[in-house]
This record gives sequence, C-alpha cells and structure tokens, in this order.
Amino acid sequence: MSRRASLQAALSQLEETVLRGPGEASAAVRAAAARGEGDGLLGAYAQQVQVAAYRVTSEQMTALQTTHSDDVIFEVTVAASFGAAKARLDAGLAALDAAFDGETA
Repeated sequence: MSRRASLQAALSQLEETVLRGPGEASAAVRAAAARGEGDGLLGAYAQQVQVAAYRVTSEQMTALQTTHSDDVIFEVTVAASFGAAKARLDAGLAALDAAFDGETA
C-alpha cells in the first residue's frame, strides 16, 4: 500500500468517527458542520469556526449554551474543524497532482 493510500485510509477512518460515530450531536448536524452549514446559531458558529475560529466570542458561546449542551458544541467544533482541514488537504493534494501530472507519492 502506498503512503498516500495508507494516509487516505486513516483519514477515512477519522472522518467516519468524527461525522458518523456516536455522539450527542446527530450525524446530520455534524455532517452539516463539516460543510460549514447548518441551521440557526449552530450553523453560523460552524461556518465561523471554518473561516475564522479566532473570532468566536464569549457572547456567541453563551448564546449557543442556552440551547445546546457543551458536548454538542464541542462535537460541532470538531466536525467544522475537520471539514475545513479536509477541504484544505484536498485542495493541496489536487494542486500537487496537477503539478506532477497525477503522479502519487
């Protein structure tokens, strides 16, 4: 198995765990967060985590905590972070593939 294939297998396992494993937030909510989507404050929070997590305020967290448990907020944070990281990884790998005519490492 190539190095890229083994890393892809590990990434797939991580994705399965983060998005579809057991949790307080539903799999649908976590999948939406990974895409930077969702409803209401939680969806806006997921999008902000993906774009500019450093701008999340204590007021936003307090508002989220009025309707969602800390576990749900944590799981959405992880899913949104994973989705953003995976999108960046995919873009980087696509650029490398294009630069090296599709050769894999």
